[in-house]
Amino acid sequence: MSNSYLTLEESLSFVNGKYNASILGYVIMPNHIHLIVFFEEDNHLSAYMRDFKKYTSTRIRQRLGLIAGEVALDEIRVNQPGRAFQVWEDRFDDVYLEDKKLLEVKLDYIHSNPLQAHWNLVTYPEDYPYSSSKFYETGVQNGLNVRDYREFFE
Repeated sequence: MSNSYLTLEESLSFVNGKYNASILGYVIMPNHIHLIVFFEEDNHLSAYMRDFKKYTSTRIRQRLGLIAGEVALDEIRVNQPGRAFQVWEDRFDDVYLEDKKLLEVKLDYIHSNPLQAHWNLVTYPEDYPYSSSKFYETGVQNGLNVRDYREFFE
């Protein structure tokens, strides 16, 4: 398991606890991430994403500097007031999943991401190690704790 994945996993576990949230589905791709997050109480998605991005940005920047030095840091360096580096885009897309059918469509989409022709990372979704697909196929967790969406949607 890569250090970057572990950083993402640690951060997601932390924000899930802080905001009383659960991951119902995910895929971590080489240059982006898809999450289906369920909030047990109030929806704190903006704060959740802010904290997730802040922690992971700092850790990724630190690791890049240690492993590859200044040349790698130049890839994420920006010239903006109050900011020297940028790992994540400032915004994120959010879609309210109001029912089981829509959630299943989105879950199928994110699980199929690694199979897209321009990625071609695996032959079957459950073979991709940075995804909740294996959990839904076999019940086996991949490291990031996933809760089955059927607990919340009938």
